[in-house]
Amino acid sequence: MSFSTRIAPVAIALAALVSQAYAKTQDLGLLTSTGTTFGNSFTSNGNFTDYYTFSIGNPGSVTGTTADTSYVLFFAKDVTLSSLVLTTGSTSTFIGQDTTANSFTFSGLTAGNYTLAVNGKVSGDILLPTVGSYSGTIKAVSSSVASAAPEPADLALTLVGLAGVGMLVRRRAAR
Repeated sequence: MSFSTRIAPVAIALAALVSQAYAKTQDLGLLTSTGTTFGNSFTSNGNFTDYYTFSIGNPGSVTGTTADTSYVLFFAKDVTLSSLVLTTGSTSTFIGQDTTANSFTFSGLTAGNYTLAVNGKVSGDILLPTVGSYSGTIKAVSSSVASAAPEPADLALTLVGLAGVGMLVRRRAAR
């Protein structure tokens, strides 16, 4: 058996390890206005998609921030987030996608379960066993719901309008 036939399987295995970074799935629970942290660390290069499930108790929006937390200067892995995709938890219906750097917002959500898919790429030094990572914070922001009861000014204006219409009908009937 030649050297090249012995080394080929090892090279293929190393290429497979380098091409796909470790993906994470985590349940963040019920989000509140104080925020919940999430994130992942990587030792191999490649594309990744991490899934974070959560629920919100009231209609509103979710907002948050993300950051590359790899701080070693020359031999660090760089984690670049390309997009965050929000889907409903039960039917995986697409809600929205955010590609802005370091912050995200998804508005107009109803109370229920959701999944946040964090897509990105890990690159950097492949010779040293370095670690790259990202972290983020996500929080729920409840929207104020308009009261079903009309305001007193609206009632007064309605009564004045009805009184005016009543007076017009009475005048015409008297003629």
